[in-house]
Amino acid sequence: MDSTQWSAVADALRGAGYPANRQDLLNHARQQTADDRTLELITALPIGIYRNLVDVRDRLRAVAT
Repeated sequence: MDSTQWSAVADALRGAGYPANRQDLLNHARQQTADDRTLELITALPIGIYRNLVDVRDRLRAVAT
C-alpha cells in the first residue's frame, strides 16, 4: 500500500466511529463514496475490532506486505 492509497483510505474513514469492525468501516467508506480500490483495501482488513485510524493503518500495512 503506497502513500496515495493510504491517503484515500484515511479520507474515506475520516469521521468513522471507533471502536469499529471491518464491516462498520466498509459501510462508512461507502457512505463517503470511496472508490473501488479503497473499498478493496478496507475489505482486505482482517476481521476484528479497530480502535482508531492508526490501528487500521498498522493492520493494512501488515496485510499489504
